[in-house]
Amino acid sequence: MSASGMVYLVGAGPGEPKLSTLRAKELLEQCDVLVYDNLANPELRKWVPPTCIQIDVGKSPGRHTLEQRDIEKTLVEHASEGKKVVRLKGGDPFVFGRCAEEMLALDVAGISYEIVPGVTAALACAGYAGLPLSHRECGSTISFLTGHEDLSKEALRVDFSKFAKVGGTLCIYMGMSKLEEIIGKLLEGGMSPDIPAAIVSNGTLPHQRKVVTNLSNLSLASKKEFLQAPAIVFVGNAIGRVGQKGNWFESRPLFGKRFVLTRPVGQVSKLKFKLENLGAEILELPLIKILPSEDKKLIAEVFAGIATYDWSVFTSANGAREFMRLFFLAFGDIRSFGPMRIACVGEGTAEVFRKYNLEVELIPNTSTAENLAKDLVATDSLDSANVLIVTGNRNREVLVQILQDIGHAIVDTLPVYETDFSDVTEIPDLDRFRKQGADAIIFTSSSTALSYIEQEEDLSLEEGACKPIYCSFGPETSKTLKENDLIVKLECTKPSIDEMVMVLVEHFSM
Repeated sequence: MSASGMVYLVGAGPGEPKLSTLRAKELLEQCDVLVYDNLANPELRKWVPPTCIQIDVGKSPGRHTLEQRDIEKTLVEHASEGKKVVRLKGGDPFVFGRCAEEMLALDVAGISYEIVPGVTAALACAGYAGLPLSHRECGSTISFLTGHEDLSKEALRVDFSKFAKVGGTLCIYMGMSKLEEIIGKLLEGGMSPDIPAAIVSNGTLPHQRKVVTNLSNLSLASKKEFLQAPAIVFVGNAIGRVGQKGNWFESRPLFGKRFVLTRPVGQVSKLKFKLENLGAEILELPLIKILPSEDKKLIAEVFAGIATYDWSVFTSANGAREFMRLFFLAFGDIRSFGPMRIACVGEGTAEVFRKYNLEVELIPNTSTAENLAKDLVATDSLDSANVLIVTGNRNREVLVQILQDIGHAIVDTLPVYETDFSDVTEIPDLDRFRKQGADAIIFTSSSTALSYIEQEEDLSLEEGACKPIYCSFGPETSKTLKENDLIVKLECTKPSIDEMVMVLVEHFSM
């Protein structure tokens, strides 16, 4: 076998990225070349390195990006150059995935390979639709069938009439284009027209849809619901055993809703996790990027006199995180923080310090710079006190003015990070947003709002796309949106992830 390169024939799973295997993620994060099908969720491609060569070889009726022999040739060529190649296939590579042909081609070429199983669609779709495939009283066998294996051929290759008497549950892949013919063959073979039957379309995804009925009514029910491929057809008594009680996936409060998150890359995970667990689909449009401050001299001067400050005031979680990073670079010991008291604009900012067991003494009830300043003045501790305001390059002057003019404090400002607008044309999810739209855009700061406004033309929706409402993390962000004639539909009184989730659930569950 060749020691120069390696091909990994990887099952991408059924659609939901979280149902991909740890091994699949590990290989995607390390690959030099990615050769992928159209059934592999685009989210998985975000895991590959920036230098990875990505090759679309997806097949669908009437569309072949590459013929099968050309796909095999592509795998061999890149592996022969010493590259680590991931061949990503929807579901499991050995279940109607033509993996055997690619494996044999690699064998002939002397290329080393590894097979990485994936969760096949029938199992995942059944689980996410609440349809048991087996039952001890009526379903002791499960059959995997395909409506077609060759997209270029019209005729069925499977004689479905012979499966009418097999019993158990039939799981039919790629059967939508031949649905009426398949049903006819099953009935012709003696299967009862009243046997439970179901179709799950786009299974495990936020836009999953299903029908559960009987065999004779299946085609009509599918047309009424406009179900389309990719889909799995299920037929068997076992799937009818739970009735409509298996709707755990579709009954989640945000199921079917699509939200746009605007936070910088790497800062969406907690909010994304919570919303996805409630059924939402997430598009990431990081409208801003956070960069370290270039003023190294000022940072060094402030940290040299850190012990002289009575208060440190933080206007954002980004500022808090960067300050603590710089602090540990300078001192390495949390005790060097000294007696300096901490004030934060909101709970999200305060949470940064709680991770270090540092007490935050002041958080305003409403998260604005004005309220933060007024609450600090109300402590009667500012007269001639040394106050350090830690912020970014887009800080509002109102906080400094109130602390100096009303509180009579001695104020220093330390910008520890810079906020810049991202180029939205380089964002992977932009095309999906423009084509599909969203139910809501969640603005997490005034900077994200300003970036959206400045690049609104590039973010314009195509005809028929869902027009989103605007949601704001707090009054400051809402003010920016309103000043630019954008209507704020939902607002948090405090910039908190948990409150935003609660606000969205309350609104979209009505």
